[in-house]
Amino acid sequence: MKHLTLLSILLFTCFAAFAQPQRKCGFDVIQQRISEHQNFDNYLLNKNLLYKNSIQNKMDTVIRIPVVVHVIYRLISENISTAQINSQIAVLNKDFRKLNPDTTNAAGWSKADVKFEFILATKDPNGNPSNGITRTSTTADNIGLSNQYYTLVPAWNRDRYLNIWVCDIGPNLLGFAYPPNAPGITAQEDGVVIGSNYFGTIGTVQAPWNLGRTTTHEIGHFFDLLHPWGSDISPSCSTDDLISDTPNQDGPEYNCGARSSCGSADQMSNFLQYVDDVCMGNFTLGQKTRMRTALYTQRDSLQFGELFEITSISELPLLSRALIFPNPSSGFFQVKLQENTNLSRVEIEVIDLTGKSVKNETKQAQNGLIVNIDSAPTGVYFVRIINGEFSSTKKLIKH
Repeated sequence: MKHLTLLSILLFTCFAAFAQPQRKCGFDVIQQRISEHQNFDNYLLNKNLLYKNSIQNKMDTVIRIPVVVHVIYRLISENISTAQINSQIAVLNKDFRKLNPDTTNAAGWSKADVKFEFILATKDPNGNPSNGITRTSTTADNIGLSNQYYTLVPAWNRDRYLNIWVCDIGPNLLGFAYPPNAPGITAQEDGVVIGSNYFGTIGTVQAPWNLGRTTTHEIGHFFDLLHPWGSDISPSCSTDDLISDTPNQDGPEYNCGARSSCGSADQMSNFLQYVDDVCMGNFTLGQKTRMRTALYTQRDSLQFGELFEITSISELPLLSRALIFPNPSSGFFQVKLQENTNLSRVEIEVIDLTGKSVKNETKQAQNGLIVNIDSAPTGVYFVRIINGEFSSTKKLIKH
């Protein structure tokens, strides 16, 4: 695969120009916010390590992801119905499970069952019963163009829910999503934002984006997929999405017909293209691997979702809810601390079943906690996470 520009792993925003209806992306302003962050270089390093050592186990496990839809409305028409919301969830569960009938659009290309399923949350962050939908009225418009959407309705715990805000996001914007662990992106804003006219398949939706594919597209970005052409500032045949079974493409295309570039046919049916909803039909096997790797290494806690106990952190040892992933591991694994632990340094010790220490490292928490036990034999280990008087022990399987 070809060189990937810095911009291509940043924030993904998808626009539509209504004079000539089309999807269009641009991220120059947001690039500055992320690329100038003090932890940006470390973010790139950790991401490269995680994908370099990506796991292949668990690839056939169905993952159920709890979703909360935050409807923010100024006009009555923007307060979309529960039926419209349910129609979007149904589309996601078809598209990510390869159950959509228009996979026929993808003739000749690999078509992947990603095995992600999306369910509206049944509990709120406090453990109270919920239908997975919040509704908030506002007098503001174009709230997706600034921080208004998450100022009005901050994300529910992003470690437990996929947050989707549905609102008025301006005349030229379809939606946007944040890639995993992007530096400078707060927990309150991390998620997916979709215009109310492009969410679902009934009610207020507007053609040609009336089949729910804007949300499918953006959730792909949420799990770290890039557009097939890689760079959105200077796309060319020298930029790419780092996925082997999406042919290299020299830039975006908005029409549904056949197209070739960079010496091969472009995969116009891919959900990460800019074509109209009706022309889409597939994720590829390579995209499945990248999304599932992103989940296991960067959004791991989403797979546990509502299985988390609702317990005050003050009643727990500070490290008791740290996560180890991937687990099982081929050698590299990462420790993810809960955000409210607020620690700067932790000690990580890996112990085998005989009680022998095979690894002991002290790491800066804010720089990522990646540990390598590649030289250790396969088997069961215990990982102790230590900070002062507090510690927590987790089981790790190395295969």
